[in-house]
Amino acid sequence: MRQLAKRLAAWWDESGYVEWHLPLGGGWQMGGRFSNCVSRKCLVRRVRQIVEAPREPPSRVYKLADVAMDYLVGMINDVELDSYEVRLGVSIGAADKYDNALADVVIARLTSQESGGAARSRETDGDSRFPELFLSMSLTYDAYDCPHSDELCEGWWLEVVAEYDVESEWCSARWSRYVGTDKHIDVDAVLRAAYKALRHAYNAPVKI
Repeated sequence: MRQLAKRLAAWWDESGYVEWHLPLGGGWQMGGRFSNCVSRKCLVRRVRQIVEAPREPPSRVYKLADVAMDYLVGMINDVELDSYEVRLGVSIGAADKYDNALADVVIARLTSQESGGAARSRETDGDSRFPELFLSMSLTYDAYDCPHSDELCEGWWLEVVAEYDVESEWCSARWSRYVGTDKHIDVDAVLRAAYKALRHAYNAPVKI
């Protein structure tokens, strides 16, 4: 926790918002903006929750990565562009309710068989809230002045970003990698990064 606190950069403004950034190495970085943390102790505790990611997202959250990957690969194969991006969102509450509903059906049936009576499962109504959790994948061509020479550096950059975004609360887990002058991407590596980023972002809210 001490090492995290040392690397964590934070800026508070007059309205009480805190903006923070945490470099993690290996192409990873996290950042966000909270409205309800007025002390560094509070901020470190919340960021630690995101970094350690103790809660496992429901399966529908991870499905975002599979769908986004399919769209991105399809676009890369079908059309010649300088930039490709896919962005998808899901309501965390709806995803949780979906998985809980499936569990309730199984539990209800087992209870019914054991007791000989009809078991009542919890009511699971629909949730039409705007998505809070987003995943984006992008592949972008960039040309820029090389930092240590007079030559021009160029090539493709791959980026995966998972975001938790509601009013006054925002957090992102970001991974980027230079993939070279060809548009070849390592699908397995991208999916691993997307699953990891989603788990971090899913752990951003204090309460769901």
